[in-house]
Amino acid sequence: MEANREHTHEENVVALIEVKVTPQRGVGYDKIAERIYQHKEVSSVYLMSSGNFDFTVIIEGKTLREVAQFVNEELATISSVVSTSTHFILKKYKENGVVMCENPEDERMLISL
Repeated sequence: MEANREHTHEENVVALIEVKVTPQRGVGYDKIAERIYQHKEVSSVYLMSSGNFDFTVIIEGKTLREVAQFVNEELATISSVVSTSTHFILKKYKENGVVMCENPEDERMLISL
């Protein structure tokens, strides 16, 4: 996998989705998480401690529209899902310990006396 996709011609949209659900009796959050993570667009699912939402779901798509369509047609239609809130990642500065942006080179000429 390429460390910095900005240098490739491959477009990729990454979104962080906050998902509020109603847990199912007897199985809690596990079955809902399983239903969510089985989609190929989903790269990660995390159960959160926040009282505002239950899961953080990270998904990838080729366009903003593709991601929005997935949320509307696949994620939001799951019977236990109460609400979703989508946050698109605009720029990555550091991911998994890897700095994603380059430091600009100093283009000034060296002058010595």
